[in-house]
Amino acid sequence: MPLTRKTRVSGSSIVVTIPSQLVEAFDINSGDTVEIIPLKNGQIIIKKIGDNSSSRGG
Repeated sequence: MPLTRKTRVSGSSIVVTIPSQLVEAFDINSGDTVEIIPLKNGQIIIKKIGDNSSSRGG
């Protein structure tokens, strides 16, 4: 089931939030590193590539 979000402005950037269902399912936390991969067909892939382990005490 697709999850939709509206964009908003933050400074000079456009922000899209990640739904809590995906945050929990993919163990995404504040400060984690994600990779944004634009595809030629207009789609975007967002991939978690690193943890911010220092924010969790380890």
